[in-house]
Amino acid sequence: MSGENEKDHGPRNLTHDPTGALTETFAFTCLDCGTAWNRTFEVIVLPDPAGCLNPLEYVDEDGRAMRSPLTDAVCATCGSRKVRVG
Repeated sequence: MSGENEKDHGPRNLTHDPTGALTETFAFTCLDCGTAWNRTFEVIVLPDPAGCLNPLEYVDEDGRAMRSPLTDAVCATCGSRKVRVG
């Protein structure tokens, strides 16, 4: 993604599922082909060294862990990395 698309717009539909897991849904739009999609991620919350809780890792619907969906968005239709998250 380009720098202009990496801006975090805050939580998007942050919810707890029935098992107590924290999930977050992001809406994506490809700026090249116009494809739009949503992805829901499980948020893994880990303590930092100071003992505070910070969401540090997301697990996607396929079980892959990543630091943030904002840094790895790729359009499944055309392969573009020009993706708006919002």
